[in-house]
Amino acid sequence: MKATLALGVALLATALPLTAAAQSSSPGSAGDLELQRKQRRSVVLPKPSPDQVRADADRAVSDFAATRSPGRIVRDTSPVGPSARPDLDYDVRSGIQRDRVNDALRGAPPAAKR
Repeated sequence: MKATLALGVALLATALPLTAAAQSSSPGSAGDLELQRKQRRSVVLPKPSPDQVRADADRAVSDFAATRSPGRIVRDTSPVGPSARPDLDYDVRSGIQRDRVNDALRGAPPAAKR
């Protein structure tokens, strides 16, 4: 038992200076935190010519139009919306839901189907 205790004290005595040395700061930094920010040079590309811009825009429009059918383009750009059922419109559904929630909160019997 004494030998184990002596061995533990010996290990503790050698370990304490090692942990203290590991925690000390390096002599060069003197404990101050130095922040350094590297300045990066901005990359400035030359301005493209107006002809090149026009050619790129025309190519993008023709590529986009080639991927879509003409009927879909007409439907998407038409001022008249798609002929959908008006009773499935968001405003109608949310109005019916609001009425039913209000009826339920008041405890009134549900309104007749409209």
